[in-house]
Order: sequence, then C-alpha cells, then structure tokens
Amino acid sequence: MISNLKDYEPKEVQYVLSDNVKDVFPMELDFTNITYKGKKIKTAKDAMGFVSKEFNATYPNGETVERKLDDFEVSNIREEYCVKCENDLPLKEQELEETLEHIKALKKHAEEALAAVRMEIAKYAAQVKQGTTEIRLRTNETFCIALAGYYVYYTYDRNKQKFVLAKGFEVSDRSELWSQEETNRKTMHDYFNLDFPEAEKPTEDNKDEEGEKSDADNLPFADEEDAE
Repeated sequence: MISNLKDYEPKEVQYVLSDNVKDVFPMELDFTNITYKGKKIKTAKDAMGFVSKEFNATYPNGETVERKLDDFEVSNIREEYCVKCENDLPLKEQELEETLEHIKALKKHAEEALAAVRMEIAKYAAQVKQGTTEIRLRTNETFCIALAGYYVYYTYDRNKQKFVLAKGFEVSDRSELWSQEETNRKTMHDYFNLDFPEAEKPTEDNKDEEGEKSDADNLPFADEEDAE
C-alpha cells in the first residue's frame, strides 16, 4: 500500500538518464581514491569541500530528478489501486445508482466522486507503467557542473558512498560557459583521469551576436549566493 512507501528509499537508486548523457559522462565519481592537501577524502562532506575548491560548481536547491521504481514500490502501488478497484470503485458506483433513484440533485456530486476514484486509479496505474518517480535531491550532497556542453548533476549515493550521475542536459549556447567548462575539464583530468574535449573560447564577435542575454539567465537552479 502507499502508506508503506512513506520515507522509503530503495537500496539501489537508479536515476533516469538519457543515453547521450550516460555515454558521455561517468556514472559514478569515487572521491575516496583522492588524497587532497595531504588528507584522504572519506565522507560526502569531505568530497563537497573538495568540489567547492577544485570545481567551478553550483549547488542546486531542491532540484528534482527521475528515478526508477523498485519491485517493492511497484507492488505497493499496484496493491493500492487494486484495493481501490475492488472496494472504492464498486462502492461509488452503487452510491451513484442510489442517488439517481432518490434525488437527481445529488447526481453531480456522486459522479464527481466516481470520477475522482477513477482518476486516482489511472494515476497509480500510469505510474507503474511508466516505472519512474520524481525525487528531490539533497541540497547539501548535490552539485552541478558545466562540462562538454552539458550541465550535469552529481548527487551522493549513501549506499555506494560515491557521487553518482543523476541528471544532465545539453546547453545550446556555450559562450557563457567557457570559463566554467575549462575549470571543470581540468579538474576531471587532474583528479579523475577523465578527459573531455576542450571548450572553444568565445570570440568577441560571438559575444556581440548573443547580445545581452546569456545561458546564465536561464540556469535551472538558484544563484550561487542563494545556494550558499
């Protein structure tokens, strides 16, 4: 039942990512292999401190991503709508018939109640069919970096004790991201031995064509000052 899913979190969290994102970016970042300034990185807090020093990163506040439902969640959601089919739906249909027989004035109310149950069943059925659910990432364990023309989000997986790739999307105009990408590309190379293509430095002509508007105006997260 849905009540069993309150505060539930699967042991193996699988985020929904496009093939383009999965093919380009590492699925996991193991910071525990890094010794930084003479100190080995052991915790998520240590890793976030490293990110703040070595990456040009932002810290999304309340970012939501899609993850896959596990078998426990699927079975409980399915049980929820099956019980409603067996109990609630027949009851509301009976109430509708009785209402039509006794007083037409109550017809509208009964039909709305019936429609609400059907809509709820359809919602749960659609969720199981889709096989994903939306979750909110932990702000203090999530960072976003610009890299290879993408914004990519890494969040800490407490079971794996690693930062895993949770979201990524391509940025159409990279002119404003050049300095961020260069910093992040260098850090990925120096500390993770991962190479990404160098970002093309924007020319003055490119900047003039873009005008006053930049990708920074459309960032999908709060300003860095707000995130802090």
